[in-house]
Amino acid sequence: MAVTDSSTTPDSENGHQAQDIRAKRAREDDMDVALVHRGGCYEVDSASGNTYDVDLLDETCTCPDHLNTETSTPCKHVQRVQLELDAGRIPRPDGRLPETAVSEHSPDDESGVHLVATLRARIREREERIATLQAEIQALQFVCDVADVVGDGEEFELKQILADEYGPVSQL
Repeated sequence: MAVTDSSTTPDSENGHQAQDIRAKRAREDDMDVALVHRGGCYEVDSASGNTYDVDLLDETCTCPDHLNTETSTPCKHVQRVQLELDAGRIPRPDGRLPETAVSEHSPDDESGVHLVATLRARIREREERIATLQAEIQALQFVCDVADVVGDGEEFELKQILADEYGPVSQL
């Protein structure tokens, strides 16, 4: 009976190659990483234009590569979040900034000014996205309220529904 070393089988070689490729892409691909909320949930914007949610603590990602059950190593997005975290370029899972981010960039430092401007722009973009989503939710809620009234067979007056939702019509 021959004993084989599983580390040199064709399947394991392919696995190591895939792992090496993922690690290389995690380091080199253009990706933006941002902490979404405390607890280790990050958002990764990839060069392809797709956005993936990474839970660093659970080592999960919403990308197709991570969802492939045959893959034993973390996808490039999970690896990139860890690389960014290790380098001190993103907030820790508890939401606090790493010590290196504070100490490396003084307000007089040009890269610090660039970092602050970039963070402000990202915050502004996210706030605009949140405001848009909140407006869409409010509009959908209004449509649902009207549909409920119509579905119940009640007579309704649109001005009254608007007043109930937004205040007196004279203020619109």
